[in-house]
Amino acid sequence: MFELVKNGNKNLFAVLNSDNKLKGILTLDDIRPYLFNQENNAALPVTKIMKAPPALIKVEDKPLEILQVFDDTGSWNLPVVDQSNVFIGFISKSSILMSYRQVLKGYSE
Repeated sequence: MFELVKNGNKNLFAVLNSDNKLKGILTLDDIRPYLFNQENNAALPVTKIMKAPPALIKVEDKPLEILQVFDDTGSWNLPVVDQSNVFIGFISKSSILMSYRQVLKGYSE
């Protein structure tokens, strides 16, 4: 976990089991208290720090449904899973809004 944070540029991490099924999420804010005390936290399992996501987006969800979930949860990033709960990736509210804006822009031209 520490190497992912140290060498990466992400603020949000998925915790997966061996079948790539989503077990929870971690944010940089969740990890920050443990970063500067790596020796004492080396044996701390990620499962003790992770939390459940505020909601899950399914691959078959429609854009308006997804926006409603973002509005309901107040989140800006949510995990996407398939029907078997296999993690696909994260989707951001801003990416949906940017895509929607592009569609609207296309209609006005």
